[in-house]
Amino acid sequence: MKELIMNNLLVLLITLGIPGSFAGLLTIINRRSKANLVNHFGINSQVYCGFLGIILHEISHLILAIIFRHGIQSVQLLKRPHLHPDTDAGDDLAMGYVNHTWNRHDPYQVIGNLFIGVAPIFGCTAALLGLDWWLAPGLGQAILKLAETPAHPDWSGSWAALVSTPIGWWQAPLLLFLTITIVLGGFDLSPADYQNSTVGLYSTFAVIVTITTILTLLGITGWITTLVSWGFTVAIILCYSLIVSLIVMLITQVLTNRVS
Repeated sequence: MKELIMNNLLVLLITLGIPGSFAGLLTIINRRSKANLVNHFGINSQVYCGFLGIILHEISHLILAIIFRHGIQSVQLLKRPHLHPDTDAGDDLAMGYVNHTWNRHDPYQVIGNLFIGVAPIFGCTAALLGLDWWLAPGLGQAILKLAETPAHPDWSGSWAALVSTPIGWWQAPLLLFLTITIVLGGFDLSPADYQNSTVGLYSTFAVIVTITTILTLLGITGWITTLVSWGFTVAIILCYSLIVSLIVMLITQVLTNRVS
């Protein structure tokens, strides 16, 4: 019984707890960054400074919606938000959207809501890693080197990979610019994203507990070790996104304080 409980808790932590915690932290940090811009440069500044992230955010939703067979009603990858203080029209603060429908009686489509909702966290993280691999290969290799052996991180090998490939004079500023546009626009999950994720959360929770319980009772537990390794790998990669987000938040804070 103890093993059954521990296995379920461990699997839930890795599959839901770790990604959910990072999603929450990344949302809080990047909302602060966008608030810094909006308060000092206007509501559209978050679009101009985070356009690439907004596009990646919506593309991530769209890809997962297609994978989980949701009906795509309308898509706009980038738009300017609008305030209507002098009219009866409601504020339209969306900077992009993917409107989709699903069959509430299809468990696959219901569970898909969870993954569709948090898709931008992983989509933007993948984009950041891709940029690193292209513009700063040493940095990309260093991150993946740590992720190879998450239980025993190879810090010396990671450092060696980091310094092995110098960055050109044009690569560093381009990487910084593209990274900022991704972080500012991509990692902030909207209330609608969280609402959609909640729709699939309970079904996903039930499926995970059911599968883990059955396999544990059958004595099939070797897969949990592989899952733990995967979970640490995801955590290391998401830590990179978290660090980048914190740096961008500090940059926006400094810039806006100077303007003030």
